[in-house]
Amino acid sequence: MTDKYITGFKSLAQAQLLNDSTWYPDLLEPRQWLIYYISRPLVGVWEETKIEPAILVEGMARRRALEQSQAAAAENGEGAMLPRKKDIKSFHDLLNHFPIIARQMQPGLEKLFREFTTVFERPLPPPPSALRIPDPEPDGPITTAMRKARSNSMSAARRPNGLTNGLPVTENFYAEDDEDVMRASLETAVTAAIDLFQGVDKQQLSMLGATTDLTGPLVERLIERYVTENTHHLLFPRLSASKRPYDLELEAKIRQMEFIDLSQLGISIEGGSRGKHELTIQLGLAVEEFKKTANAMSPQEMLDLLLSTMKLVTHLTESSRAQAASSTEKPTLTVNADTLVSLLLFVVIRAQVRHLHARLIYIRHFIFIDDVDNGEMGYALSTFEAVLAYLALDSAGLRRASRRNKALWNATSNGSLDDLKKIMEPDENAVLDDDLYDSPESSRRPSHSWSFTNGSASRRSSTAVTISDRFSSGSGLSHVFPFQSEDDGSEIDFPLPPPPRKVKRVAMDTRSMSSGSEISYHSRATSNGTIGSVLEGDVTIDRLSQTHNSFGESILMMAVQNERADIMRYLLTLSEYYPLSVILDDINNEDTTLFSAAVQLGHTELINIILDFISRLAARERLTEYFAQQDIWGRSCAHYLFHAPFLISRIGRLVPWRQKDKNGQTPLFALCRSYDHVHYREMVDAGLDAATEAQRDGLPLHIDDHVDAKGNTLLHIVNDPQLALRVLQQCDVDVNATNEKKFTPLMVASKYGRLDMVRTLYVDARVDVAAREIRSLTAVELAKDDDIRNKIDDLALFSMPPGTDARITGVVRAFFVEDATIRLVLKSAAPADHMSYTVTTSRRNLSDFEHLGNLLALENPASWIPAVAGVRSPFQIPSKPSRAVLRDIQTRADWFLKIMLNHPTFATHEMLWEFFLVPDIQLGMMEQRSNLKAETRAEKVREEYEPVKDVREVEQFVDHAREMVRSVNYSTKSVARRVNSIAIVASDLHDASVLLHRAVSTLPFLPPAYITAMESYVRTLVPMQSNPYGIFHSTFLASQSTIQALLSALSRPPAQITQISAARKAVERNYNSLTRSTRWPLGLLDDTRQRLNEEREEKARQSQEQVDDLGRELRYSQQVVAGELAGWQDLHEKMGRRAIKEFAKGMVIQERLRLDGMMRTLRRLREGKADLEAALANVSGRSSMSQSTHEGMGRDAGEGASSGSTRMGDVVANGVGY
Repeated sequence: MTDKYITGFKSLAQAQLLNDSTWYPDLLEPRQWLIYYISRPLVGVWEETKIEPAILVEGMARRRALEQSQAAAAENGEGAMLPRKKDIKSFHDLLNHFPIIARQMQPGLEKLFREFTTVFERPLPPPPSALRIPDPEPDGPITTAMRKARSNSMSAARRPNGLTNGLPVTENFYAEDDEDVMRASLETAVTAAIDLFQGVDKQQLSMLGATTDLTGPLVERLIERYVTENTHHLLFPRLSASKRPYDLELEAKIRQMEFIDLSQLGISIEGGSRGKHELTIQLGLAVEEFKKTANAMSPQEMLDLLLSTMKLVTHLTESSRAQAASSTEKPTLTVNADTLVSLLLFVVIRAQVRHLHARLIYIRHFIFIDDVDNGEMGYALSTFEAVLAYLALDSAGLRRASRRNKALWNATSNGSLDDLKKIMEPDENAVLDDDLYDSPESSRRPSHSWSFTNGSASRRSSTAVTISDRFSSGSGLSHVFPFQSEDDGSEIDFPLPPPPRKVKRVAMDTRSMSSGSEISYHSRATSNGTIGSVLEGDVTIDRLSQTHNSFGESILMMAVQNERADIMRYLLTLSEYYPLSVILDDINNEDTTLFSAAVQLGHTELINIILDFISRLAARERLTEYFAQQDIWGRSCAHYLFHAPFLISRIGRLVPWRQKDKNGQTPLFALCRSYDHVHYREMVDAGLDAATEAQRDGLPLHIDDHVDAKGNTLLHIVNDPQLALRVLQQCDVDVNATNEKKFTPLMVASKYGRLDMVRTLYVDARVDVAAREIRSLTAVELAKDDDIRNKIDDLALFSMPPGTDARITGVVRAFFVEDATIRLVLKSAAPADHMSYTVTTSRRNLSDFEHLGNLLALENPASWIPAVAGVRSPFQIPSKPSRAVLRDIQTRADWFLKIMLNHPTFATHEMLWEFFLVPDIQLGMMEQRSNLKAETRAEKVREEYEPVKDVREVEQFVDHAREMVRSVNYSTKSVARRVNSIAIVASDLHDASVLLHRAVSTLPFLPPAYITAMESYVRTLVPMQSNPYGIFHSTFLASQSTIQALLSALSRPPAQITQISAARKAVERNYNSLTRSTRWPLGLLDDTRQRLNEEREEKARQSQEQVDDLGRELRYSQQVVAGELAGWQDLHEKMGRRAIKEFAKGMVIQERLRLDGMMRTLRRLREGKADLEAALANVSGRSSMSQSTHEGMGRDAGEGASSGSTRMGDVVANGVGY
C-alpha cells in the first residue's frame, strides 16, 4: 500500500478544544451535527487575510519596495548562511555559551581566587614554641605583587614628599599602604585572568569572535568585572573600613541635610510649582537609581549606576520631549556644571547611601581597563567628587536650612500652632535659634581640605570640631599628632575669597548625558570656586512656606495628611504666601491635590475648610477643572467620595462621573465597589442620582459609560439586590454584557454566591440565563456551592409554566459524572398554600428515562410514547465532553417529562409520578410490577373486549387518522426548518458584522468614536444562547416527537389487521384440508387419518382463537388510539399556541434589547461628532489666533499661517466625511 492511499495525519498535529455547539442543516429531515471549535487548524497553516486600506500614505511606495527587496533577499538565501550572533552581556554568559573555554579556565580561575582569598585572609604564623611549623608555601603572583607594593609604599613613607628630614606626618599611612596593596593585588589578578583567557584553545577564540560581537577590549572589560565581582567581598569591606572615619562625618552631615528642599539649592526653577513638581519627580527616579549603588558588587557597576543617575538628572521630561519632537531644531543643553552639581547634590542627600567616600575611591582606583579620568566617566566622577567636596566643606548653609525646614514641618505635623506662628510670623527683634549653632568657624571650611589634582582627592585630619558638627561621628587624629609638614604648599589651606553669587537656572529642556553630545564635558568641568558658598540655603519665609518633604508634600499637604484642621485654617489666612493659585496647584509626588487628600482621609472638618475656601474664591469652571485633576493612578477626588459620601449631594454636579482611572473605573464604579461601607445603599443611590443628573441629557443613566478596563459593568460589581433592581429598571444597561472572561452579571453573582443578586437577575426577562463563558460553562455550572446550585435550580423550576393542577415539574439541570454518565436533576413544586411551595428534588440517569419509557410501553402497548433514547452521546471526545449535547439531552428529557404529564393516558400514572417524586426508586420492582400489569391488561382484553369482525372500518379510521397526522407532521417539520434557517441567518449576520467591524477598524481617517460605535452595534447583534429561535425550534422538535410517537401508535392497528388476515387464511386452509376427500380407500389407515383431522381441527381452532385475540387487541388498540388521538390533538394545539406565544414574547424582548443597543450606538456617534466639532473649533480658534499674531508681526507671515490652518481644517473635515 503506497502513501497516496493512506488517509489521516502523517505527522503529529495538536490543537486546543475551545468549545462546542450543535448545528442542524437546512433540511426537512435534519440530522444533528456536533461542532468543536479548536484553537488552530489541524491541516495546513492558519494565515489571516490582512486588510490593506486603499489609502495613499506618504512613503508607502518606498516601504513597499523595501519589503519586497527584503523578501527577495530571503528567498535568494541572502543572510541565511549567517548564524545569529550570540548576545553576551557578562563573562558568566560567555562561560555558559562556550563550555570548552569554561572547562579550560576553571582550574586557573579557582586557583587565582583561592590565592587571592588566602592572601587577604591569611592567619598569623604559628609561634616559635609550636610543635609543628609548616614550610612556607611558594609565593604566587598576587603575593609577589602585594610584597612589592608594600615595599614600595614603605620606602615612600620613610621619605614623605621627597624630604630628607621632615617632621613626623600626622597621616596614618598604613591606610594608604592597604589601598595600594589591594589595588596592586586586584590588578595582578585581572592580568592573570586575562592571561588565562588568552591561553585557551585558539579555535575556541576564533569561534568566539565569529559567533559574537565581542572584541579584545570588550572581553578584557568582562574579565575585569568578573574578577572584581568575585573579590568584592574581600576588597570593599577593607577599603570602606579604612575610609570609615571620613565617611562617618560625611554621612552625619548628609543626615543633617535630610530635610532640604530643592528650591533651597540656589537654582531658579522655571515653570513655578508645576515645574518644581516635574523636576522633583524626575529627580526621584534618579534617587531610586542611585540607591542601587548600595547593593553594587563591583566598581564597574557603581560607575554604571552613577552614569545612569547623571543621565536621569539631565534627561528630557515628557513635555519637553514632545516639544522637542514637534520642533525641527535641536534642543539646547541648559543644565550647566553648577546646576548639575546642585541637582546631583539633591539626589545624594535624598538617597542616603553609605560609604560614599570609599565608593569614590573604589571607582577611581580599582578600574584598570577603562580610563575613568576622561570622557563621560571622567566628567561624572569629577561632578560626583565635587558634590562630596561641597558636602564636606561648604554645607553649613544647607544644614541650617534643613533644620529650619524640619522645625517648620514638625510644627505643622504635630499641630503646634504657636511654634508655627513663630516661624511664619517671626518677631523682628527675635534671634533665630539656628544662629546660635552657626559659629564663624563652621561657616568656613569645616574639617577637611580637598584638592582636585588630576581628579584625585587627598585628605588631612580635622583641625577643629565646631558646634555645628556635633552630629559628626568621625574626625581626624590632629589632636594626637599636632605636627604637620608645611613645605608642601599644595596642602596648605589658603583662604579663598567668596565667589560672586550667581543664580543658577534649570529648565526641563535638557539632553541626555551621552558621550556623543555636541558640548564636550571637559568644556564644562567642575571647579571648586563655582560650588563654594553659592548653596547657602534660602531660609526666608517666602521660601520656607513653599518647601516640600521627600514625599512632595507642602506645608498645606502636611497639615492635611496629619489631620490638623486648626493649622490648615491658619495657613489659609496667610494669603500672601498661600493665594488661591497656590492652593489649587498644590500636589504631592502622587499628584494628589489638597482636596483629594482630605477626601481620602474622610476628615469632615478639613474637607469643609478647603471646600469653603476654594468655593468662595474660584469660579465654577475652575472648580470643575480642579475636581477633575487626576493623580498618578488616574483618580480624581470623585474616585474617593466613598470616604465622604456627604459630598455627593454638595459637589455631585461638579465632579466628573465618567472620568476613568488607569483601571478604567469611574467614580460611580468605585462607589459600587465599596461593599463594606456602613451606608452602602444610600451612598450608591446618591451616586446614581448625581451621575444621572450630571449627564445633562434628561435620559436614564448610561451604564456603558461606567465600564472598567476588564469589561465589568455596574451590574457585575454591585452587591445589593435593591440597587441592582434599580439599575435594571431605571438605567440604560445591557443586562447581558460580558467582561474579558465572557462572564455576564448573572455568572459573576453565581460564582461568588450572591444569592439575592442571582434571584434579582434571574427574574428579569432580558437576562440570558443560558449564556456561556469561554469554557462553555453557564451560571449554574460556575457556582462553587451546592446550595447556590440548588437555589438556581429552584429559580429555573419556577420560571417554567405550571400545570393544570398548579404543580410545576421539569428537568432543571444536567451534569457529567466522573464515571462518564449523565445525571439529570428533576424538581417538582406543589403549592402548599397561597404563598409557599413544596419542592421535591431527585436525580436520574439518562438510562432511567429510557427504562421508564420501555416500562410504560410494556404496560400500554397501544399508547403513543415519545422517544427519549437515540440521542447523540456527548462523550465522543472523552477528554472534552460536549456540553452542547448535554444541554440538548436536558431539553429532550424535560420535554419528555412535560409531555408525559400532559398525556391523556399517563398523566396520572403512578410510575411516572414516582419517577420524579421518589428520590430512590427500585428499577427491579418497577419492572416486576409492569410485567404484572401487562399480564392483567392482556387478560382484561381477552375477557372484556369483543373481537373485531369487520376490519374495514378500523382500516378506514386508521388511514384517515394517519393522513391527517402526516399533514400535521409535514407542517411541523416545515416550520421547524424555517425557524432553524432564520436562526442560522441571524448567526451569520453577527459573523458578517464582526468581519465588517474588523475591516472598518483599518480605516485611519475614521474617528475612534465611530469605530467604538460600530463595535457597540456589533455587540447588539450577538445571538443569545436562550434566543427565541432556539427555544421555538426545540419546542417544535418536541412536538414532532409526539407526532412520530402517534404515527408509530397508528401503525400498530394495520400491523394487527395484517396478522388477523394471515390468521384467517390459516383457519381457512385448515378447514379446507378437513373437507378435502382423500384418495386412500376406506378402512385403510383410518387411525392415522383421524389423528391428522383432529390435528387440523386443533390448528383451526387455535388459529380462530388467535384471530379472536387479535380482533380483541385490534379493538383495544382502536379505542386507545381513538381516545388518545383527541388528547394528542389538544396537547399539540396547546404546545403550538404556547410556543408561538413564547416566541412572540421572546422576539419582542430581543428586538427591544437591540433597539436599546442601537440607541446607545447613535448616542456614541452623536458624542463623537460633538467632540470632533469641538476639536475642529479648537483648531480653528488656535489658527485664527495665530493668524492675528502673525498679522501683527507681518503680512506675509499672517497669510501663510491663515492658509495653512485653513487647509488643515479642510483636511480634517473631509476625512471625517461631514
